[in-house]
Amino acid sequence: MIRLYDRIMYGQMIRILVVFTGGTIGCTVDDSIIDVDKIKPFYLLKLFNEKYDIGVEFDTIQPYNILSENIVPNNWAVLYEEIKAVNPEKYDGIIVTHGSDTLPYTSAVLGYLFNYLDIPLVVIGSNYPLEDKRSNGLNNFYNAVRFIAESGMKGVYAIFEDNTGRNVVYLSTRIIEADQYNDQFSSFGGVDFGEMKDGKLILVKSKINPEKEKLLESRERFIKGSIDFSNRILAIRPYPGLDYGFFDLGRGPKAVLHGLYHSGTACAAGQEHSLPRFIKKCREAGIDFYIASIKNPKGDLYASSGEIIESGAIPLANISFEAALAKLYIAYNQKEMTPVDYMLNEQYFEFLPA
Repeated sequence: MIRLYDRIMYGQMIRILVVFTGGTIGCTVDDSIIDVDKIKPFYLLKLFNEKYDIGVEFDTIQPYNILSENIVPNNWAVLYEEIKAVNPEKYDGIIVTHGSDTLPYTSAVLGYLFNYLDIPLVVIGSNYPLEDKRSNGLNNFYNAVRFIAESGMKGVYAIFEDNTGRNVVYLSTRIIEADQYNDQFSSFGGVDFGEMKDGKLILVKSKINPEKEKLLESRERFIKGSIDFSNRILAIRPYPGLDYGFFDLGRGPKAVLHGLYHSGTACAAGQEHSLPRFIKKCREAGIDFYIASIKNPKGDLYASSGEIIESGAIPLANISFEAALAKLYIAYNQKEMTPVDYMLNEQYFEFLPA
């Protein structure tokens, strides 16, 4: 790949598709209310061109313009179809601007659906609206541009500056929700993929990160057709006192994803609080049941974990809840392979090594 400044030297423009979806990076503040604005997404490009003298040509699309907490799976279908429709690989890269609340879920969805791309697709957001001096939105956009132009990578990533000033690069299927106090994202497994420093990608060397050569390999395109996300999924996280009697299975989810505590456990005692009992009820209703995440389903397990698996749950190993849920939505709304096969086979680096 010819790098940014080489192309400028030869008078060639970098072509980037910018996909606006809303979120804080596309918001304005009016009477203390933060909400999306029709014009603000394009204000980002104005700020970039005013501050940086870089030879980049931007094309834009706006599949929708909403706060990310309001996203539903059908929005992912629209996003997928609109990116596909513009022939994405005619660009040097793609930047998707997104709200931070559900960014990890959309990031994972894009990682699965565009796992085959030979160009980089980067998801970014902003901690504050662009007019706020504290906003990192423009900086995130700048680093996404530099990543596309100079990293030599392909695949799907997220970039977001943290509160220490690090421009963190995440694998799209490993970024997890920001904490509610510091608004900081993190990587599943505790190891980030890399960071952008002075416009250059610095990889974090770790046994849980894929080698650069692995990321540069050609990947099979698993999802070739359209996807509408009409089949519904139920997701549950455990907590002390969770009463499964509150769940109405009559509405017919196709599958359930149940989170686990860090030890790969959940309550297996009693009646209304028993996960094994609820799993059996779901299986009797023809509902597939997945649990995440188990470190090693074939190794030593707590008694409760063993009972949960024996009840008919399908264990997913070493995957974040966000990545598992995004994958489950795709698995039960695609027609390329059985949902269970899709879930158990790695699509885009979502599984950490055991």
